[in-house]
Amino acid sequence: MSLFINILIAAIIIGLAGYEIYKVTKKSKQGKCAACDYKCEAKLMADKARKQNA
Repeated sequence: MSLFINILIAAIIIGLAGYEIYKVTKKSKQGKCAACDYKCEAKLMADKARKQNA
């Protein structure tokens, strides 16, 4: 029984890691960085440059 629980926990961890990798690669293919959900300094500078060039 404990072997089954350990395999289940490992499968969940690997599945979640795979999902996060999938999300990051999907965003990177769209030209976004992995942290575009946050207001980091790089994103603020990029937004400011886009507004000035538009």
